[in-house]
Amino acid sequence: MPIWTLSIIFWLHMLATVIWIGSLAALALVVLPAAQRSLDDPSYTKFLEALQRRLDPLGWFCLVVLAGT
Repeated sequence: MPIWTLSIIFWLHMLATVIWIGSLAALALVVLPAAQRSLDDPSYTKFLEALQRRLDPLGWFCLVVLAGT
C-alpha cells in the first residue's frame, strides 16, 4: 500500500477520534453542567433527548470510520 494511502487512512482515523472524544468531553465538561444548572428537570430531559437525536448520527459515523480504518 502506498504511503500516501496510509497517511490518509491514519488522518481519517485520528479525525474521527478527535471529533468523537472531543464532542464527548465538551458535553461532559461544558454543555451538560451548564444545562443542568439553568434548566428545570422537564426541560433538561427534553434537552438531553434532542441532543442525543442530534449527536447520535455523528457518533455512529465516527464509529464506522474508526472501525473501517
